[in-house]
Amino acid sequence: MKLIVRYVLCVFIIIALQACSGITVSQDYDQSFRFSGLKTFTWKLNANNEYGLKDNDLVDSRIRKAVEDGLSAKGYNYIDSGKPDFYISYHMTVEQKISNSNVSGGIAVGRGSYGSYGGIGIGTGSTVRAYDQGTLLVDVTEAASGQLVWRGVSTQIVSEHSSAEKTTEMVNATVAKMLEQFPPE
Repeated sequence: MKLIVRYVLCVFIIIALQACSGITVSQDYDQSFRFSGLKTFTWKLNANNEYGLKDNDLVDSRIRKAVEDGLSAKGYNYIDSGKPDFYISYHMTVEQKISNSNVSGGIAVGRGSYGSYGGIGIGTGSTVRAYDQGTLLVDVTEAASGQLVWRGVSTQIVSEHSSAEKTTEMVNATVAKMLEQFPPE
């Protein structure tokens, strides 16, 4: 019985830890491209002659700072003028999603003075929850050819009414986790 309790407890701890991370990242890249030749970067203007978010300068500056700091920590140099080796650009979306949970359950095991006892409870019912899912795409484009050579994608649940500190922490954590995969090995 103790073995079952330990097993169930371990499973719940693992599930809880995975749920806490919340940031999902992935990458895609040109496998034939030699990333070792990249040393300098700058931001790429979009079609509207802008760098990123046009309606939220605060989030835009946080994302740009996190990307610049992350790339600088990896040995890349940001340049304001001249011809860089690569351009950085990003795109961000926030979509409202709905999750539906139908089954919940629990296990209880105890020990009394006259022996062991326990029980399993499973409840049914539907829990519907609305949340905002943010997606951040960061693109690396080779300056010489104009070709996209790497894309990082991050998704996570976001809170629009978060404090400035929490928003900065969330942006920094998201970009740092994404840039762990750059350059690809």
